[in-house]
Amino acid sequence: MIIAISGCQTKQESTQLKSAELQHLFSERTVESYNLINGSTSFTYYGKDGQVSQKRYWENRKGKWRISDNMICLQMAHKSESCRAVYLEGDRYYKYRADDQGQPQKIIRYRQFLTGNRI
Repeated sequence: MIIAISGCQTKQESTQLKSAELQHLFSERTVESYNLINGSTSFTYYGKDGQVSQKRYWENRKGKWRISDNMICLQMAHKSESCRAVYLEGDRYYKYRADDQGQPQKIIRYRQFLTGNRI
């Protein structure tokens, strides 16, 4: 007997990561990020000392990172710091920011978290 169910949708479970989870996920790892807005991919190493190195658009960038109030904060050279929430949805991690109307907007999908500096 085969039963087919069509038109059934399930809501994706979404959980915001806490500070300790973010620290564990990012610290001393090279992270591949896919920008959902412009389609670019970057690789970022999050050092234990708060330094960050990034390869994006075939260029190297440097900056700082930290965890604050359940958000990951980045400040690249000559830019202001931005802090964003990261959510686990199913088995994927996403970074969000507020859009022009103050609504959460998914902006980054983290593809992989590799141990050590791979840049």
